[in-house]
Amino acid sequence: MFLPESNNRHAREKLRHMDPDTVDRILKRHVEALGIGDGTTRYSAHSMRATFITTALDSGSPLEHVQRAAGHADPATTKLYDRRGYSPEKSASFFANY
Repeated sequence: MFLPESNNRHAREKLRHMDPDTVDRILKRHVEALGIGDGTTRYSAHSMRATFITTALDSGSPLEHVQRAAGHADPATTKLYDRRGYSPEKSASFFANY
């Protein structure tokens, strides 16, 4: 998805994944160029990862396949990224009174 960058921290290591800060910098540049950033919505490599995992699972891909694609050793880690049942208004913190 991303071509190598000269400022990638791991550029000397050929089989290494691109540094997350480099991906975030590239993503920010694309968001600005597309004009989709409204200043309140944050786009990051992490949010893209969660979107990928949620979309793959929602499309019927088996958890094991998504886990492998995400590079997770434990399926529980992959499940943490699954946003399909996420409803902020049902979370415990929504009902907390301060």
